[in-house]
Amino acid sequence: MLVYIQNLKFNYLIIIVISLFCVPNVQAQQTVAFKNLQEVLTLAKTKNYTFINANIQNKLAELTKKTALGNVFNPRIPASMQLLDNTKQQVLFLPGEIFGQPGTFRQVTTGQKYSSLINLQPQFELFNLAGIAQIKSAKINQQLTENQNKLNEQNIYNQINTIYFNILSFKAQIEIISQNLASADTILQITQNRFKESVGRKQNVNEAEVNQINLKNNLEQLSINLKIQEESLALFFENSIYPTLTEKVWAYENTMDVLPIKNSLVDKNASLQLQMMQQDIRFAKAQNWPTLSFISSLNWQNLSRDFFYDTNSNTISYNYIGLKLSMNLPTTVTKLANIKNKQFEASILKTNAEHSIKETETKNRALILDYEKAVIQLQNFKKIASLKADTYHKNFNQYQENILSLDDLLISYNNMLNAKLNVVSALANIGFNKSKIDINNKF
Repeated sequence: MLVYIQNLKFNYLIIIVISLFCVPNVQAQQTVAFKNLQEVLTLAKTKNYTFINANIQNKLAELTKKTALGNVFNPRIPASMQLLDNTKQQVLFLPGEIFGQPGTFRQVTTGQKYSSLINLQPQFELFNLAGIAQIKSAKINQQLTENQNKLNEQNIYNQINTIYFNILSFKAQIEIISQNLASADTILQITQNRFKESVGRKQNVNEAEVNQINLKNNLEQLSINLKIQEESLALFFENSIYPTLTEKVWAYENTMDVLPIKNSLVDKNASLQLQMMQQDIRFAKAQNWPTLSFISSLNWQNLSRDFFYDTNSNTISYNYIGLKLSMNLPTTVTKLANIKNKQFEASILKTNAEHSIKETETKNRALILDYEKAVIQLQNFKKIASLKADTYHKNFNQYQENILSLDDLLISYNNMLNAKLNVVSALANIGFNKSKIDINNKF
């Protein structure tokens, strides 16, 4: 029996050791504290995959432009090498008179059995309107890529802005409910004492306890929502860190002046799309214009009766240079229809660009109005919260003196609590809208 126990312990030890070695190497997230939104945005730009991809897209656009520059001349040197073993050579029948044999034909084998040829054909374009049009298209594409990346950056910042102030709001709500939970405990304690003294009803005790449970439930739900928002924010850092925010929503009690919005990325994007389509039309038309090219050919031929490149072989070289004019006649239905389609698309993009200017002006004004609305709302909510707090304290004193019902006390208590939470929401809205304006003005 003792041997069995020892073997069992040994087996357990082996299992534990194997488990330790098999546990995957999990790197714990580093916790990083942020003092304000700008610090969050700055670090996100170095961590988020969107900005990494944006750098690659910019490099691709730059490569496209360089390729277009090279295609204007399109230098190329087709090269080939050929080795032929003429197993059966061509036979000619020549008149016998040539050889002094009138009226007859003599069979003559022509050519060499072994033939090799090296051919190089350097050529490049001298006049290429389509290539020039491609350069302009590539430049517009580069500007469009850069502008689109800025729009993506702005979108990421706005998403972070939303989560940032959700976190500040949840933290402040947790703080307020935690502070007011003591008041709910006091109400429950008074109600329980009255019931024990037979001067209160059990229903009142139940209602006071329900009020306390609701507060604790709200506190738990807010804590979970806070955790969800913090993890959502961590995703913008590709989960490489776990962010904690040290700023408080109360920092936005003092309203700040905002600058007029000067963001025009959407307008510029619409304008560049229109320019791109117009350039595509020019490129499609330029493809029908003639192209002037420099052409040449360098040839080295080796002929031998014995074998390739034999010492007794003969080498012949022959070359040429010249100009070549080529063009595609615009008779293809597909090409003509393609130009017409692009012209229709350009008309649509022109209308979109004109509308985009008006839409941007409206959105910019709306951002300012949203901020002003939040400021006014804060002032009103603060007054309401002060009045609700005063009402509750007076009702609480009356309840202690047993001249006010529990229902009226709980109503005033919850009204006071909701008023305080509304102040928090208004502060978060001020910070969110102010930061949204600041983000728009970055671009």
